[in-house]
Amino acid sequence: MAPRSSPRSPVVPTVEAMAAEPSLALRGIVVGDERRATPISWIASSDLPDPTPFLARDHVLLTTGRQLVEDDGRAPGYVRALVDAGVLAVGFGTGLHADVVPPALVDACLAADLPLLEVPYATSFLAIIRWNAERSTARERWAAEAQRSIAAAASRSDGAAAVVRALARELDVDAALLDDRARVRSAAGRGVDAALVDEALAVLRAGRRAARATDGPDGAWTLVQTLGGAGRLHGALAIAGAVALDAPARSVATTAAGLLDLALSTSQVARDRVAALEGAILEHALAGDVASASALLARVGEALPAEPIVVAIVAGAASVDADLAGTALVAQRDGQTVVAASAGQRTAVAAALDAARAPVGWSAPSSWAAAGTALAQARTALGRSRRLALASATFDPGADGLLGLLDDPQVRAAATAHLGALPTTQAGARDLALARTWFAHDCAWDAAARATGLHRHTLRDRVVALGRSLGLDVAAFADRATLWAWLQATAEPAASP
Repeated sequence: MAPRSSPRSPVVPTVEAMAAEPSLALRGIVVGDERRATPISWIASSDLPDPTPFLARDHVLLTTGRQLVEDDGRAPGYVRALVDAGVLAVGFGTGLHADVVPPALVDACLAADLPLLEVPYATSFLAIIRWNAERSTARERWAAEAQRSIAAAASRSDGAAAVVRALARELDVDAALLDDRARVRSAAGRGVDAALVDEALAVLRAGRRAARATDGPDGAWTLVQTLGGAGRLHGALAIAGAVALDAPARSVATTAAGLLDLALSTSQVARDRVAALEGAILEHALAGDVASASALLARVGEALPAEPIVVAIVAGAASVDADLAGTALVAQRDGQTVVAASAGQRTAVAAALDAARAPVGWSAPSSWAAAGTALAQARTALGRSRRLALASATFDPGADGLLGLLDDPQVRAAATAHLGALPTTQAGARDLALARTWFAHDCAWDAAARATGLHRHTLRDRVVALGRSLGLDVAAFADRATLWAWLQATAEPAASP
């Protein structure tokens, strides 16, 4: 892939660009791999048998090849050492110690896919080094101008979006500003694809400051840079380009990320204040002061979510999309998140709350006049969601009334303890079954006796004796209800159809 630069920026010095420079008259011998499109950090020259102690990653080595002409058998090891050192290419100067590039060097570079250029005698190594230095200097000047351009964009009324546009223009990349849930808030170029958004979401969920770069085919790359501090990430900057960033371009991207971080940090204060105000308004409505809540919202051109409403409580911090503003109100209380929304928006709100990965309790549909009852229903449903390890639960009179507590594992354990060893003995299990049948027939002795095939006096004697063994008098309503509750709590769950 040919090197691509912004229309506003000088050419990135790469092996490809160097080979294409007419004034240098270089001749490509081995095209090589993606290293030909990697920005050059320095060009060095050496005829040492092993120059690697004086080389670094992304250097280009120029040599007259005396060490190889004297012993062409060392070419494979020589090239392997250069590759291990991160050298991008070799430029072999002909006309001094050799009239042509040694075949052994050509074969070794082909085997390593390392770019190899012939430097004719008329082209001095100094000219090549000067070419790289001039372009590197031009890139540094461009980077300084680009940083000023991006800083100026940050002062606009749409600062964050303007910074993203300026960054995309200066680097000729696709860029996007994502919020803390990886939703695209501003984009430039072609924007970013779903795969990069997913990568950004993974980085944000880690909750730590990070910069994750990924290389793709033909020199393509992506970068995700988080914005904000550890434990309070505001979002991320996502960039996708066709050619790797050199140091000047990276400095431009870093400047943009810093300005976006500052912009989001500043706006976070305002967002926190709005959230606190919204929470206070919701608290008024849930406490029964619907008129005051409505009046406060009316001052900013808003209204309470339309009836019927539902109330949700999340066991932890959660947020709701700004897109749902006007149809949902959010408040934080006692380490939980309370949401009141129009019943028609429940699906959308539930999708937003799923990101919290915490149990949720939902009320039944309600009016604002009964919002306090809906809040109690949501709290009760949250309790069931936690007890049964459910992602969410909606208030149900049967499941969430007092009788619904009989499904609680702790209640079951207590009832099992009260029954003691009875269920494990043949006689005890028989008498417990008789009692269940008696309760199933509304404690009518005649009907229960017919169902069991026993005489009603025999059935009565056994149930009374069972109660006595448990310290209960089944003739008394309270004791009869206690025995029924123990039997319900220890009953085997009904088999699924």
